[in-house]
Amino acid sequence: RGVPEGQQARFLSLLYGELVPSPRAGGGVRCTLASAGHPLPLLLRPDGTVLTAAESQVLLGVVDDVAFQSETFDMEPGDTLLCVTDGVTERRSGSRMFDDDDGLARVLAGCAGLTAQGVADRIRQAVYDFGETPPKDDLALLVLQAQ
Repeated sequence: RGVPEGQQARFLSLLYGELVPSPRAGGGVRCTLASAGHPLPLLLRPDGTVLTAAESQVLLGVVDDVAFQSETFDMEPGDTLLCVTDGVTERRSGSRMFDDDDGLARVLAGCAGLTAQGVADRIRQAVYDFGETPPKDDLALLVLQAQ
């Protein structure tokens, strides 16, 4: 798509979600997510298994008339959903980034059994510890736990 002369192309990442009580007996939450160029949310099961919770889609503003898809899944009691900004995944140490070789998923897997605050604290500390200097980008984390 062409950008008129003198104007800059603008792109935006987006993570959109909806949470409603699960219709199934026993608690939990039904979660619907759509990700557009945003770091993918991760789902932590109580046994330490980590799954991606959405499919990667193109940044907003890159392609005209694109249809974005959402995904719906159930979070069972004890499941934890982690959403982060790219300041977390792209934290640098030399030429390496924090999420190289699924670094975020590996740290999250070790958070099984922690509270939402405990997960956030552990992830944040791992990101800070990854580099020798303080992070230069924003570090935003959203941790949700189903009950």
